[in-house]
Amino acid sequence: MSRLTLQPGNAQWIGTRPEQQDAFGFAGCSAQGANPPGGVLVVLADGMGGLREGRAASQLAVKTMLETYAAQPPATPVPEALALALRAANRAVYALAETTAGVGQVGTTLVAAAVRDAQLFWIGVGDSRLYRYRAADGSLTPCTEDHTLANELWPQVVAGTLDADDLASHPDRDALTSFLGLAEIPLVDASCRPLTLQPGDRLLLCSDGVDGVLSRDALKRPLAAAPQHAAETLIAALRERALTHQDNATVAVLACEASRETSSMASLTSRPSRGVRVAVLSAVLLLTLGAAAWFGLSGWWDRPPEDVPSSVTRPLPPPAEDQPGVPAPETT
Repeated sequence: MSRLTLQPGNAQWIGTRPEQQDAFGFAGCSAQGANPPGGVLVVLADGMGGLREGRAASQLAVKTMLETYAAQPPATPVPEALALALRAANRAVYALAETTAGVGQVGTTLVAAAVRDAQLFWIGVGDSRLYRYRAADGSLTPCTEDHTLANELWPQVVAGTLDADDLASHPDRDALTSFLGLAEIPLVDASCRPLTLQPGDRLLLCSDGVDGVLSRDALKRPLAAAPQHAAETLIAALRERALTHQDNATVAVLACEASRETSSMASLTSRPSRGVRVAVLSAVLLLTLGAAAWFGLSGWWDRPPEDVPSSVTRPLPPPAEDQPGVPAPETT
């Protein structure tokens, strides 16, 4: 498996709001790029402006998510580590609500992307999004699903029991149906399987003040550039629009590039001799025939393509056991 160098970029804008209630954080990477054994985690949260303590809630959720994820043993499977960290973040925001405005009056969205050994995993609650940009074909694919009333009612439109125009004009269509800060998280969106990343890929995490304003084309256009430039360009595009009611806007970008080690090995093996090529082709042919027979028997061909981002929205499963080694953070 090829190794990747992971480089971050980020930018924020308060918009026309009186306070910046978005928060974000990176762990495991630096501006110079890194490929640490434990992988990289990017977290973004958007405090709910309609509720109180939005700024404190988003900052606390990001801090707790990063710390709890980092505290897991290296052998912990990434999906399990993400679920544990998300649960800890929810406990922290719930505790904040209990000591401030009250339960149900404090909340935040959260989306997190973890990369380990060139494999992408994610988890999210609310309507902050994760996108995967693929340089090979210029595509921008949403990985997460929003937890909004519009998405909850959409099956009724498909079934013909609700008119699409009525849903589009519904005053609460953007209301969140799941967020952090409740006793239990109603719904969680999580990757069903890891997504293999390639050199040139970009991960874009953003609050709804970004993708709720910019088109899909406007979102992907800057992403081929260096990550910091891409993030700043996206925020600049929002500033140019200068909407009267512009929400807080936050962008976190993670660029995936081939590591120098991988590039060096590729250059050393790029021109094999004729004898080596013949031997390799013969071996590949034999392996292909054997693999085809095995896959046909195992039903592998019926599986969905690995490259298509796939996630599922569901209640967060209860922990297998209590985690005494990960105390709930203080909310001072």
